[in-house]
Amino acid sequence: MSLLIASLLLSLLAVLIGWLATRRDPAGSPLLTLGSLLLLLSLPLLMLLPKVTVEVSAAPDQTAALSGTALPIFGVLWIVGFLFAAFRMTRDYCALRRWFSASSECEDPTLHALLKDCRSQLGLDRNIPIHLCPGQGSPCIAGLLHPVLYLPETSRFWSGQTLRMVLLHELGHLARRDLWTALAARLTCLVHWFNPLVWWLRRHLLAQCEYACDARVIAAGADPKDYVNALCDVAESGREPQTALAMAGSAPLRRRVERLIARPTHRHRLLVGSTLLLTATTSLALSVLRFSPAPPIDPPYTPEEINLRLTADPFPAD
Repeated sequence: MSLLIASLLLSLLAVLIGWLATRRDPAGSPLLTLGSLLLLLSLPLLMLLPKVTVEVSAAPDQTAALSGTALPIFGVLWIVGFLFAAFRMTRDYCALRRWFSASSECEDPTLHALLKDCRSQLGLDRNIPIHLCPGQGSPCIAGLLHPVLYLPETSRFWSGQTLRMVLLHELGHLARRDLWTALAARLTCLVHWFNPLVWWLRRHLLAQCEYACDARVIAAGADPKDYVNALCDVAESGREPQTALAMAGSAPLRRRVERLIARPTHRHRLLVGSTLLLTATTSLALSVLRFSPAPPIDPPYTPEEINLRLTADPFPAD
């Protein structure tokens, strides 16, 4: 089965599962969405597995025409789209580097003491530098190997409680390894650039990461009311690079506030595991199946042949 068909079918299943998982709780389970995206990312490698041929009713000339024209054209278009998506991804990382150069490291001892307290609250050992970036609207964190926490210049006027909630949220992304999750989703979109369902899954996953990070901050002991107030204080965000995770981005603010107030329960892990197993089995099946036209069936007897067989002498020797 071609990459195009396998990508569309598997992503359609993942979107359906994601929609069902978030009907009652907008956070759903990020693990389900991440697992689906990782399976989609590994789909080109799975396509190299030995194939199982399934015969279907199709004209041989139509199948030959499909393999001779449509597939090479799709291959050329995929390469062009892949290079364009890779260029955009590289441009975003270059924008992040320029953003880093335009920022200045914060040397406020009070803010660093607050950061140390938040790290201890979340169980993080590594030290994270804080940079102040002019023109930035929302706090965010970026950098895979050397993460940096970016704050807008207006953060100097925030209250201590708002700053604590902001630091807990951004450090929560680091504790959950959401930057690596976002990278995996971006790479999946790089491979499946032609599939709008994959882009929807990426946006859905980033929103789920925000919900999960909110829940982690509350579980660490933060007061929900103070956290909601902090979200509203930093709601007006600027344009951050695609490689950064901003506190006021990805997920709708209203739904985040409603979820913080409602405090829904988490779904059972057995359901998550069984759903992931179903998705993995489906992706494997889509990878190894290969459809081929069934052998031609002999045409039926003509009326003359039938009449000849009926009237023939069964004992010609006699």
